[in-house]
Amino acid sequence: MALPALKFEMETPLEERVARLEANVEHIQTDVSDMKIDIRRLGDKIDSVDQKLSAKIDSVDQKLSTKTDSVKDLVTNLAINMEKSFAALHAARAFDRVWWLLMSGALLGVMARAFKWI
Repeated sequence: MALPALKFEMETPLEERVARLEANVEHIQTDVSDMKIDIRRLGDKIDSVDQKLSAKIDSVDQKLSTKTDSVKDLVTNLAINMEKSFAALHAARAFDRVWWLLMSGALLGVMARAFKWI
């Protein structure tokens, strides 16, 4: 049994399909160019945020360095004051010892006179 020959008909003309593809490509190209513009804007915003953060970090670093320097100065002054006070304490203890020796000698002298040892 023989089949009748099928007539080859295009569903839609080729020119219409190409025109639709061209329209879609143009639409995609405009979307891509809009995306490029947005990406450039984001890059500029990121750069400005980076500059602001860098400035803040620098200011915080300066504040911390001045505070640590002041703490170092305070600790150094405290160490110097402690050394001076300990030196004064050692000198005072030496003077106390001399004073106690003189008082003991005087007491022994008075006792020796009272017992008629001298």
